[in-house]
Amino acid sequence: MTTPEDPASRANRIIRDGEARISRAWFRSLTRWMDRTRPQVLGSGQIQPQNVGQNAAFWGELMESEVVPESASLYRRIRNRVTQRDEPITDPDAAAFLNEVGNRLKHVPDETYALIVREIERGIADGESVPDMTARVQAVLTATGTPYWKNRAVTVARTEALAAVNAAVYAGAIRDAEARGDPAPFKVWLATEDTRTRPTHTKADGQRTLLTSPFVVGGAQLKFPGDPRGPAQEVIMCRCSLLPIVLGETLDWTDRQDP
Repeated sequence: MTTPEDPASRANRIIRDGEARISRAWFRSLTRWMDRTRPQVLGSGQIQPQNVGQNAAFWGELMESEVVPESASLYRRIRNRVTQRDEPITDPDAAAFLNEVGNRLKHVPDETYALIVREIERGIADGESVPDMTARVQAVLTATGTPYWKNRAVTVARTEALAAVNAAVYAGAIRDAEARGDPAPFKVWLATEDTRTRPTHTKADGQRTLLTSPFVVGGAQLKFPGDPRGPAQEVIMCRCSLLPIVLGETLDWTDRQDP
C-alpha cells in the first residue's frame, strides 16, 4: 500500500517562487503598458477610452516577452522534477501549453476599456465634473491607483503558476510512463481540503482516470487541475493537484496533509 506524498506540498517552494515571479512580471508589464496608454486616453483633455485598443499589440508583446518565459521556467522545473531529466521544453505539448498562456493573458486591454467605461458611467450618474471623472479614469490607468490591479496580479499569478505545475506534472507523467513502457498509466485528482475549495473540486477529490483521459469536474472535462481549456469557474484560482499512479495502485490517505 502506497502513502502518497502530496504533489502540492512536495513542490510548494517551487510553486511559491513561480507565483512571485509571474506576479512581478505581470505587474511590471502592466505598469509599462499603462504608462504608454494613459496619455493616449487622457492627454487630449478629453477621455477617450477607445484609444486603449491602440496598444493591444504592445500588451501581447509584453506577455510573450515577460510573463510567458516565467511560466515556461516553472513548467520546465516541474516537468524535469517528474522525469528526473534536465531537458529543454521544445516538444509540441509544451509549445501548445505556453501558447495558451499567451492567449489567456491577452485580454487586459478589453478589461481596462470596460473599467474605464464603468467609471465614466458612475461619474455621470453621480453628476461629477469632467475633472472628477478624469481622476477616476486616471486611477484605473495607474497600476498602483487602486487595489484592483494588485489583486488581479495575485489572481493571474496563482492561476498561471498552478496551471503550469499541473500541466508539467501531466506532461512529465506521460513521458515517464512511455519510458517505463506502462501501457495504462492512471492519475488521481487531489483537492485542497479546506473551506475555500469549490464544491465541484471537493467532489472530484480522489477521482481517478487513465492519464490521457479527462477528469470530469462540475460537468467540465479537464486533463489536469487548472487546465486552461476548461471553463473559468473551474480553473481560475484552482489549488488542486494531479497525482500520477499506476494501474491497480492503492492509496493510503491516513496521513494526508493539507497543502
